[in-house]
Amino acid sequence: MTKIFVFEYNVIKEVRVIYKLKKKRKEKGWTQLKLSEKSGVPQPTISQIEKGNRKYPTHENIRKLAKALEVDIKELEDESEDTATV
Repeated sequence: MTKIFVFEYNVIKEVRVIYKLKKKRKEKGWTQLKLSEKSGVPQPTISQIEKGNRKYPTHENIRKLAKALEVDIKELEDESEDTATV
């Protein structure tokens, strides 16, 4: 039971971070290509991250995207912000 809970919590946390990254990108009016150019993360990888492909949101990719978007990773993980569908 505990392992399932931890897994579900981590998935929810990951979904929250991905949602907020996409939201920040759209707020800046950036395409995935522009974010790719600013972050060094390939555009196809950004696309896969935003689609929720669990293989791609590595800590390094998330760090690069957050830096390019000028957002703190702790802000991305904050549970208090609404995470409605983008």
